[in-house]
Amino acid sequence: MRALILSLLTLVTLAAGATPACAAGFGVEGTQFVVTQDAGQRLTSADLVGAVFEIADGQGGLLKVRIDAVAAAHERPGVLLHSFSVADPKTGAWRPLCDPDAYGRAAGFPVRGRWADRAFVADRDTWFLACSSGSNGKCVLWGYDPWGQTPDGRPLADFYRACQQMVRADYAGKGEPHTRNGTTIDTADVAGIQTHATLADTAFAFEAGWGVDGAVCVARTRWPDLITRDALLAADPALGGSCDEATARARGALLLTRVEVR
Repeated sequence: MRALILSLLTLVTLAAGATPACAAGFGVEGTQFVVTQDAGQRLTSADLVGAVFEIADGQGGLLKVRIDAVAAAHERPGVLLHSFSVADPKTGAWRPLCDPDAYGRAAGFPVRGRWADRAFVADRDTWFLACSSGSNGKCVLWGYDPWGQTPDGRPLADFYRACQQMVRADYAGKGEPHTRNGTTIDTADVAGIQTHATLADTAFAFEAGWGVDGAVCVARTRWPDLITRDALLAADPALGGSCDEATARARGALLLTRVEVR
């Protein structure tokens, strides 16, 4: 079976965001790959350990990626974490594709959709790789599946996009992060997927409410030595005024964050 899988994938140049170039189907469902062979056999990520495929490197070239292992995430078993290795274009040596996350896992998974001008597009025909150490992966692990819906039928793609801004503390939604790796963020949302854990902890206080384009209001900045609230509001006055959880909800926030008081 392993030789069959490798042979199948060798026939296809599989670039993330591109349609497979042969009769065999190669796609993404949830957080796993699905390959459908001409004969109708269906293979998923667990069957593809050891397989090699190619993705666009963002500079007009292709990178060879290998699936080394697949395991369920302990914090959310429905998410399958893939240990990916990437081949050095010059030497061919293999190294982990993803940086280690807070649990030491150098892992990731495919996500169906694409990004365009910092906006997530729920495109069924494209996909990208997300690492659990980055915002694209963290937001899925927290329950904001961009392909899904909230219990009341709203698209989770909007929550996923808001989560990207929140993780990076990109208050103005301009692609300017204001945070540090390892920062503790207590997140809740208006759909009830995540709820606050620090409401009784005086070391934490309300930071901001978040929408698809960044914060809707900011009570305090996560790291004042990176940017103070005064400096932020001088550049973006619309983020100012009274800001607590009720105000943020009234302004249309999807996510709400509490951070350590610094």
